[in-house]
Amino acid sequence: MGGKVKASKEAISVSKISNMSQKSVKSVSKNSKADDGTISKTTSAAQSTHSTAVGASKRENTDITLTAELQKELNTCKYYHGMMPRDEIEDLLKKDGDFLLRKTDVKGISKVAISVFYKGRVRHILMAYTSGGWVLKEQKFKTIQELVDYYVKTKNIIQTEGTYIKEPVPRPDFYILHEHIELQKKLGGGAFGDVHIGILKRGKEETKVAVKKLKGMMMKKQRADFVKEARLMRRFDHPNIVRVIGVAPQEDPLMIILELAPNGALNSYLKKHPQTPPDVCFSMVKDGCRGMTYLANMKVIHRDIAARNCLLGANNEVKISDFGLSVADKNVIKLDKLNKMPVKWLAPETLGKGEFSQKSDIWSFGILIWEIFKKCETDPYPNITNIEAKAKILAGETLDAPAGTSPLCAAAMKLCFLKNPTDRPDFEGLLKILSPNEKPPPKASDFETY
Repeated sequence: MGGKVKASKEAISVSKISNMSQKSVKSVSKNSKADDGTISKTTSAAQSTHSTAVGASKRENTDITLTAELQKELNTCKYYHGMMPRDEIEDLLKKDGDFLLRKTDVKGISKVAISVFYKGRVRHILMAYTSGGWVLKEQKFKTIQELVDYYVKTKNIIQTEGTYIKEPVPRPDFYILHEHIELQKKLGGGAFGDVHIGILKRGKEETKVAVKKLKGMMMKKQRADFVKEARLMRRFDHPNIVRVIGVAPQEDPLMIILELAPNGALNSYLKKHPQTPPDVCFSMVKDGCRGMTYLANMKVIHRDIAARNCLLGANNEVKISDFGLSVADKNVIKLDKLNKMPVKWLAPETLGKGEFSQKSDIWSFGILIWEIFKKCETDPYPNITNIEAKAKILAGETLDAPAGTSPLCAAAMKLCFLKNPTDRPDFEGLLKILSPNEKPPPKASDFETY
């Protein structure tokens, strides 16, 4: 994808703020459990607790629908962070009184919370909106800005433990409002949602982008995983990696805004252009290897390398994409089950022991080389089932290089398919085979930490 941008979202009315019982208020004030039933989270840096709007729960029915008008009111607050998960926002709150607003789900119902740092913990205090006003500590305010201004100015406590709000923490620049994104043609979709061409509007500037849109009203974990993908991608800055521009977390559906790769998915392109010459295929392999060398040096395991997860820029340069399964800062990860994993792209140690590493990425890259020179005419191990393919892979039966494969690419592919992971080259070694005089990207220690 190519182009510059940042993210935004489509407005959707949100659920209701439910009535909190006296019992839940008491249990939360003891810091035992969150109102959604989860134990208060404790990290080395901070502990977080969830509380209710004290007082409002005693005498008000807080069931409402958060209308488009109320959503717009929230969006005007620069310290409203939308549906960003706890893990994402807690790092932003560092001093006593630092606070922000966010939306959270409690038992499937959307609520608005003040997240505030106080005495080593981040507390998440739920607010109510009822009868035309926002309610906190038995006081009602016409707008949320009036509520915040009052408690910042007076320093009145907003929780029985003495918690107060002082400094609002604005949302980062990479948060994009839905109103700044115009969705256009749908490019594709999957279990997570859809991908569209979009227009990012910033003042008078308009930029074509790709928009990855999560299906509306997804569960907390699915939203957290979606945001985690965008957060990981923000580390990357390389011409052979798809660039993330921003996220739109303010409303459902959540969206990730990406650079637009005008020539689309690599597999689709090759199927449409079966006469792609070998030198162009070789260039595509080198591009992919450059991107993967960069990721390896950033200590990222991609876990889903395939032509379907590569995109083509304006000059048909390959860009590694789709980081939904990627893991950072681990040498090896192990899974007990390989549910819905692409068997024909997986290494023997993954199929046999559930192990993923940079060396299993190397194996999958060998499959990518095969796909490119095969012009994605078929899937790997054609005409057999996944079960049969798994048996062949575990038995050491590998794919042969397609006719017309560049000798260097055929040699690289053979090395990728060595059964013992330790015998396979790393990506830097593979790049030296494919492009001997090319300088590899810097190691992770040379990057700024995120």
